[in-house]
Amino acid sequence: MENTEIKIKYAYATDVGCVRELNEDSLFCSNNLWLVADGMGGHACGEIASQIAAETIAREFMGSGDLVRAIELAHSNILAASNDKVNQQGMGTTVVALTCKQNEYFVAWVGDSRAYLWDHCRSRLTQLTEDHSLIVRLVKSGLISVEEAQKHPQRHMITQCLGSVEIEQIKIDVNQDVWQANQQILLCSDGLSDELSDQEIARILKTHTDKLDKINALIEAAKSAGGRDNISVVLIDSPIVKKPSLFEKIKMLLKIQ
Repeated sequence: MENTEIKIKYAYATDVGCVRELNEDSLFCSNNLWLVADGMGGHACGEIASQIAAETIAREFMGSGDLVRAIELAHSNILAASNDKVNQQGMGTTVVALTCKQNEYFVAWVGDSRAYLWDHCRSRLTQLTEDHSLIVRLVKSGLISVEEAQKHPQRHMITQCLGSVEIEQIKIDVNQDVWQANQQILLCSDGLSDELSDQEIARILKTHTDKLDKINALIEAAKSAGGRDNISVVLIDSPIVKKPSLFEKIKMLLKIQ
């Protein structure tokens, strides 16, 4: 689906993938909040956890404007829901969320759902988030190489998520910067990033111009690579619109003629 009515334009899609029977990802997209939550816990529990996260964060953020506080509250609500029903114990979810204020963007996350910055003019893809995972810890400590990490048997093990009871308090990481023209931010669950390298993602973003075409191509590529998990993608345009130069206007006129 695509939104074209507001100042900041975006598109999004989610797919169950090729292996899973249930889509446990949840999305939320609005005028000033976009998020991807990737649930876990087996059966319908992951779906419940990601829905609680999306609904709580949206409601709290719309009321307070505090994204970090909204994520903290989602963590508390998932823990409470886990204690209410035996079959929901142990459920949890990752989350990555984006909000904007004028020409600034603010990304917050827990787990291994990711945000990327795509700069079309430079054909450059930059990961804005750092996975909360065992592999990242091993690489940063020098115990394994980046190449070894890509094939490590525990590469999917995350160190924290919303709803986690193993840690006293979750750590919400944030990244903020200023938008530039011709940029997009990509939010995704690990169903995309586990199947496609950064180089493959960048190639697809460069190949297509329409946001929905980009998203559909990313999802299809992830499915072709195995589609072993649910795949969710949100793509948000920079609110900074660069006016065409006189030379660019002449080129466009000549093309029309």
